[in-house]
Amino acid sequence: MKRLGRPDGWWAFFVLVPLTVLWVCCMCFFLGRLPLRPKNLQVVLNNPKEDEEIYKQASRDVEIFVSESAGRIRIRRILANLAGGLEEGTEQSSWIVIPNLDASAADKKRPKRSYCKDPPLWGRLRLDVSLHNRTDVEELLRRSPYLRGRGSWTPRDCVPQHRVALIIPYRDRLEHLSTLLYTLHPLLQRQLLEYRVYVVEQYGNETFNKGVLMNAGVREALRDNDFHCFVFHDVDMIPEDDRNLYSCPEMPRHLSVAVDKFNYTLPYALLVGGVFSIRLEHFLAVNGYSNLYWGWGGEDDDMAYRIRYRKLEIIRPPETLARYSMIKHDHRPESPNAIRTALLRMAKKRSSRDGLNTVKYRVVWRHEHLAYTHLMVDIGKHHRWQFLNGQRLIINF
Repeated sequence: MKRLGRPDGWWAFFVLVPLTVLWVCCMCFFLGRLPLRPKNLQVVLNNPKEDEEIYKQASRDVEIFVSESAGRIRIRRILANLAGGLEEGTEQSSWIVIPNLDASAADKKRPKRSYCKDPPLWGRLRLDVSLHNRTDVEELLRRSPYLRGRGSWTPRDCVPQHRVALIIPYRDRLEHLSTLLYTLHPLLQRQLLEYRVYVVEQYGNETFNKGVLMNAGVREALRDNDFHCFVFHDVDMIPEDDRNLYSCPEMPRHLSVAVDKFNYTLPYALLVGGVFSIRLEHFLAVNGYSNLYWGWGGEDDDMAYRIRYRKLEIIRPPETLARYSMIKHDHRPESPNAIRTALLRMAKKRSSRDGLNTVKYRVVWRHEHLAYTHLMVDIGKHHRWQFLNGQRLIINF
């Protein structure tokens, strides 16, 4: 009998190599059938155009949200961009899109709750427009469950779908503020929102600049939390119906459509003053409010022009719901803005160079009351000449 020798190299090549390939194919097949996926898929986009395309193409069936950890990353990026200044054409800051593939670690520790639905709304309210003091408001809030102080509240029996920051520009009208909060806090809680109220007061006796205060309020609020949207609220506007929702709109939403002072009619089509709600990404896209409107009027109309320039739409609730009563008061002799018309004509040209990315202020102090977070902000003095990018713009009479 012939003794079998050691197999030569060709036999090994034609037998072992196919077996190896077959083994690799089988492993790939079985591994491909396993439900492997990352627990958290985070896509950080730096190109604003790519951000916008992904945001527009995202299906409504896919939830786009920001988890607690990713939200902090997002806000750090926004504040870093604002601190460094945004170049023209790049004022849309990046955001983080996270498909809801799995719950975050923080969410897993919490008991499973469903999203808030069917808020217990009352409809048309019986308003108490008599002036209140801060003690009345705090006594009311002490009876409110789940109040966390600092003017913040969140429902505990369900997951709120919106995280809202209310920004109230303010000066020397404590009774009006207390009267507003006396109505506003219960209304927001019935709407099952997670919210926080910021009162931004201008320091000193210089000419009032509402736009700077609102920009400062947004920047300070973003240091505290990852808010989905912002509601800018005049201190003398009292809502008459809690079906007028303060939630985050798909497009910038003007809430105070029908005010008693104007016989419950809209004075003109581009009006966004009074009470106005806007998402964070839209507020970044328009670069916030202008900082150049010292004195009465103009900053709200400038915002409307910015919204239209960015091809966004101003939406409004029905007049039957968006009703407000204005607290009667003696208007202090605040000087009107003499160059308002000239500034409005230039709104489109300077929107990327004047706004949230160029606002200058200093927080003098910060007090956290039960009913609101109070920011005292020094915005400097109103100079005789307006300046834009180091060039004298126009004289302010």
